[in-house]
Amino acid sequence: MKQQPELRFDNSLLETTIDRAIDFLYSNQLPHGEFATYVTERKVRGITCNFDSCNFSTALIIYALSFLRETPKIEKMRLEGLNFLLSNMLRPGIWYYYSSVNPFLHTLFLPPDIDTTSCISFVLKKYGIVVNNKKLLLANRNQDGLISTLIAPRFSMLFTHTGYWLKYRLTTPPYSQWWKKFPPVSNEVDLGASANLVLYLGEIEETNKVIDYLIDVTLKGKEIESDKRYLSIFTHYYFLSRAYFNGVKRLEVLEETIISNSEQKFEQEGFDNSLDTALVACTFLNFGQITPTLEKAIGFLLANQGNDGSWAISPFYFDSPKRISWYGSAELTTGICIEALVRYQQAICFSGLGED
Repeated sequence: MKQQPELRFDNSLLETTIDRAIDFLYSNQLPHGEFATYVTERKVRGITCNFDSCNFSTALIIYALSFLRETPKIEKMRLEGLNFLLSNMLRPGIWYYYSSVNPFLHTLFLPPDIDTTSCISFVLKKYGIVVNNKKLLLANRNQDGLISTLIAPRFSMLFTHTGYWLKYRLTTPPYSQWWKKFPPVSNEVDLGASANLVLYLGEIEETNKVIDYLIDVTLKGKEIESDKRYLSIFTHYYFLSRAYFNGVKRLEVLEETIISNSEQKFEQEGFDNSLDTALVACTFLNFGQITPTLEKAIGFLLANQGNDGSWAISPFYFDSPKRISWYGSAELTTGICIEALVRYQQAICFSGLGED
């Protein structure tokens, strides 16, 4: 039986904290609808931090805001964020990590990817905007039935998605050069991207092997070594539990392992930063777990909100296991914190724990 501790935070404190966080996001959303991401890099002369325009973070924040009741501020942020994402969509319904305003998009020639495309497609679907990209994503499967993270112009697409195949294999030489230079990378499978793929496509026959993979890796405790960019176990738990919460019920088998590992890690190491704490809180809420660990996580978030209504920037993902560069923003951390606090508030009210 799930534990239901006594409520320790009054509703007015939660409301005030959430309102201040909303005001921060509202004030910091960029004119073209994006929520900023920054890349922090270790260099010979020190550490640098620069704006790195991308599509990914905005999709995560719009998802987090979906748990809030609709207000003029929320509606404005949502509409502008969705318009930004739609403006960056490529035919036939796929996305690059980088946005169209990022100069790296035109110099690095990084291909579109499953992770960004799945997160954006899912949040668009939540608001009734359907993107016809399922067949293309599934065409990116390897011989084991798993989905490669980067959307490569594979031979199997030649007859099913001829336009895409021709564009990226024949008429765009830089991409052909990229595939030749990094052939192993073009076929890599990542845990986080796979979790977000099943979040979007759901529990269907074509994703069964992907779900098997997610379960196997997590039960064996190999999450970090199964991903090149998400190097925090809490990020993986957030993505896995988010997929479960949104209908991928086969992942319920991971609940006990994820909750136990999270509680043990916090018991041993304590709460370190607001982002990981919020990710854990959301994970517990995705599984419907209202526990003392969740209460402590919420208390940590309430105590660590900045004067401007934000929570501090922390690494959400990295460039590689070498961790030379990491990506995040106060906006992204704050979005995840809002999701945690709002859903905690809703869970308490629904369970009646907040009543006198």
